Amino acid sequence: MDLMKISTTPRYAPRGAFLFVLMLLISGVVSAAEIPDFEATAKEFEKQTIKDRRWLHENPELSNREIKTQAYLAKALAEIPGITFVEGDWGTGLVAKLHGGKPGPLVAWRADMDALPITEDTDLSFRSTCRDTLRDGRAVGVMHACGHDLHMSIALGAIRTLAAVREDMPGTLLIIFQPAEETGDGAHDMLAAGLFSGENKPRCVLAFHDHPTIAYGQVGSCSGWSTANVDGFRLTVKGQGGHGAYPHRSIDPVSLAAKMVLAFNDIVAREIDVNHHAVISVGRIEGGAKGNVIPDEVRIEATVRTHDEDTRKAVRAKVERVVRSLAESVGAPEPELNYYFGTPAGYNDPELVEQARAVFRRVLGSENVITYPPGMGGEDFSRYGQVVPGFQFRIGVAPPGQENTMSLHSPQFNADERSVGLGMRLVAEVLWDQLNR
Repeated sequence: MDLMKISTTPRYAPRGAFLFVLMLLISGVVSAAEIPDFEATAKEFEKQTIKDRRWLHENPELSNREIKTQAYLAKALAEIPGITFVEGDWGTGLVAKLHGGKPGPLVAWRADMDALPITEDTDLSFRSTCRDTLRDGRAVGVMHACGHDLHMSIALGAIRTLAAVREDMPGTLLIIFQPAEETGDGAHDMLAAGLFSGENKPRCVLAFHDHPTIAYGQVGSCSGWSTANVDGFRLTVKGQGGHGAYPHRSIDPVSLAAKMVLAFNDIVAREIDVNHHAVISVGRIEGGAKGNVIPDEVRIEATVRTHDEDTRKAVRAKVERVVRSLAESVGAPEPELNYYFGTPAGYNDPELVEQARAVFRRVLGSENVITYPPGMGGEDFSRYGQVVPGFQFRIGVAPPGQENTMSLHSPQFNADERSVGLGMRLVAEVLWDQLNR
């Protein structure tokens, strides 16, 4: 009753409404600028963006070889009003800015460019028939089996959409087309070249990854840890070779290597807190040439995945201990262990996540906004998040009924192309929201 009286009294209503809106503006719940009709604006550029996607899919290039891709993107960006290029030693990457007509923050958007050494096996009219040669001399097919063609084209479409309303857009969008994500080198190299230095340091950085386990029309996000540290090791287990009929005259590196593999599993199962994720997976064991000959050595290669830095360091120390102690226990020579730290774990800034989820719900409806658990895959977008707050979300690209049958890095990967139009609108909406904060 009392609230009703206040809300209907002219003396109090304007002041109360003003204070309410002011509180919302301060808290970032609403923005000072009216949201443009991004659905209609994005629709104007959808056909061109689909053409971009198809050209990029048909012309994939391996990591740090994205020369044609770079040229295509540079030409497309140059045709967008309000774009300026940022000079730098970006290799095969590209950096540009879209300048808004009003004061505001610098917000960064990243899209990765490289493809994989995979021969495409789809029936698409624009499927890749490209081939290249790896450093070891092997000839391979090349394919955008991770959807980076979608990442690049949707970024172009979102930039065109924002450029159409740039007079009302506050701030500046820093656009990063990054090479060599698949090798884990691209983000590191661009940051080392000064990407976020001086006036080019953004308030935050955002990106998305297409995902075939999420249906078209849905978007997924994860707050906090989202991807894993991608580490690993190469191990040479040494012994003393001999005849398989007389193992007592040898030091068998095969049985020793087997003990080590089982011990690696025990590290995760019995020595790591179950509340801290960790994975040690041995993917390669090689040694010997004949069944009745005990070899001198066995080679092992493994990948190690963790989230937090303490667990990351602890796993390394435990692997070193196990390798050394097991070799000593059988009198074997000291093994050669090359343990390396690779791409760091990705961390989605919780505040950015909640802000973006509000946009997702407004655009897609709450029923199409899902939360996924932290994964053990890797992504070098994480390196940007170590410098400024970062957030990478997932856009569903699975055709109807294929959420559990399609996989990234597969020769049959075939995203639902409707995700291009929806993706460019969603990216534009999220960036507009950040630029208005």
